[in-house]
Amino acid sequence: MRLKRTWHYQTLKHLRLLACDADYRSRDRTARDEYRRFCAHNGGSGLRAQVQPHKAPRKTALVVGQAYLPFAKLEAVMIKAVQMAGFDVAVVGNRRYDFLRYAWLAGVKRVFELSDFDDQGDPAWVDRQIDRLRNLDDWLRLEYDGVHVGRFTIATALRSLKVGQLDFNDDAIRSLLRNSLGLSVRRTTGASRLLRSIKPECVLVLDRGYSGFGEIFDLALKEGIDTVMWNPGLGYKSNRLVVKRYHDGNEREHPLAPSAETWNRLCAMTWEPAYGKRVRDELFHCYNTQEWFSVVGTQFNKAILPHEEARKKLGLTREKKVAVIFPHILWDGSFFYGKDLFEDYTHWLIETLRAACSNSRLQWIVKLHPAHVVKAKQGNDRNAPAEVTVIEKALGRLPLHVKLIYPETELSTYSLFEIADYVVTVRGTVGIEAAVFGIPVVTAGTGRYAGRGFTLDSSTREEYLEKLARLENYPRLSREQIELAERFAYGTLFCRPLPLSSVTVEFERDGTATPKVITHCQTREHWLSAPDIRKLANWLADGKSEDITVTPEESTM
Repeated sequence: MRLKRTWHYQTLKHLRLLACDADYRSRDRTARDEYRRFCAHNGGSGLRAQVQPHKAPRKTALVVGQAYLPFAKLEAVMIKAVQMAGFDVAVVGNRRYDFLRYAWLAGVKRVFELSDFDDQGDPAWVDRQIDRLRNLDDWLRLEYDGVHVGRFTIATALRSLKVGQLDFNDDAIRSLLRNSLGLSVRRTTGASRLLRSIKPECVLVLDRGYSGFGEIFDLALKEGIDTVMWNPGLGYKSNRLVVKRYHDGNEREHPLAPSAETWNRLCAMTWEPAYGKRVRDELFHCYNTQEWFSVVGTQFNKAILPHEEARKKLGLTREKKVAVIFPHILWDGSFFYGKDLFEDYTHWLIETLRAACSNSRLQWIVKLHPAHVVKAKQGNDRNAPAEVTVIEKALGRLPLHVKLIYPETELSTYSLFEIADYVVTVRGTVGIEAAVFGIPVVTAGTGRYAGRGFTLDSSTREEYLEKLARLENYPRLSREQIELAERFAYGTLFCRPLPLSSVTVEFERDGTATPKVITHCQTREHWLSAPDIRKLANWLADGKSEDITVTPEESTM
């Protein structure tokens, strides 16, 4: 009876918002119009096609619906692959939010909300915790029923407030965190009951680091359920999909980090100079066409400048070497992967810049993340990037040997690879790129490529800061180190992302990088013969391999 009552409640809530909220009504109308256009011109009949094996034993997969409407069409394509792997599909999301129309179109009959299985959570437990949670470490270590509710609460709060750190003595912040923690615990109890009720053999999530998604991810791992993360934005360019299977041993790994098996295969390859050239050619092509991570528009409206012109634009001399610091967006993806040397990205940025200010034997460039431009427009945020506020508050005016490059610059990041003698990051993709050009990369965290033999890693903060204090003394990477970087980059670019042929996924240059999704499969036969969906379905059905990998020939599709 509770499910039926909740369904009616959500229907009435939807109708009330349509009647009373003009903004909700406008968004609903826009989404309905887009759905009608999609069905009329772009694959409605194809998504309805029955693709499940006729005699396969029935298994259940739970797809955790994400909250970004433009990706809903791609999620429907993922559902077809899951069905082709022999699963019945259930979706957990918001019944009355527009993206579920595409799940219904793909043949999903069971749609749940966590509130269907939720009561009041555990407010007494939350009350007992809140007074003892005094600092970030307390929050990050906080678990409820094996779920990292503290980590999800903090990451979600940082993203919501668009800040890099929280003042735990601020009453307003503490009130926000108390309410958010209570909600995360409620989502945990609801997710636990959901999993017990439908008993899925597989759980698929797009985002696992924030509240609403992370709780299900953690519980699925705890229960030993086959847990898969999929993401269309991590494949570095359009028409690529990254998937990874998680378990207790790799929970903190980045989706693009190779498994031990994948890395061993890459290291065992007979290496040819042509492979390294292919990596560098691909990097240049993606930057030159401005497609490099177009999911967040990192290189939209950027230009690769000649070496001397770029130096002149940045006011750099030839008398001193150049070190480039690449900060992460302070509030985005915090605490998702690996282990950090510093408390958070903000603490790392402040201490790194202090070290740069103290080392005038180098010229330092601080390259703020270009994705700020698209993310600000997506969120209608007119404030300066959080990094600028942090720098002004902690350091004031930077010395002349430390230069700040803003996200809006027309200078392509690729231009810096010809200028940089050193690169500094926590774990950014730029560390892979720089290393294939022989540039030493100083890391401040694990979880991606640290420890592979081609980066300058540290086990303590003191060791890291000591490297920065004498960074100018480190030589360029050796031929052996460059080859390791090439192998890692080769896997990242050509072996791990799955090229898509059944669907086209591109990102508009409209200021918000709106995904444009076009499905090409219109019949059951189309789906069954599509190489990308076949490969994905076989990998899902196998239930064992951590990575899905493609051959060099497949990667050119």
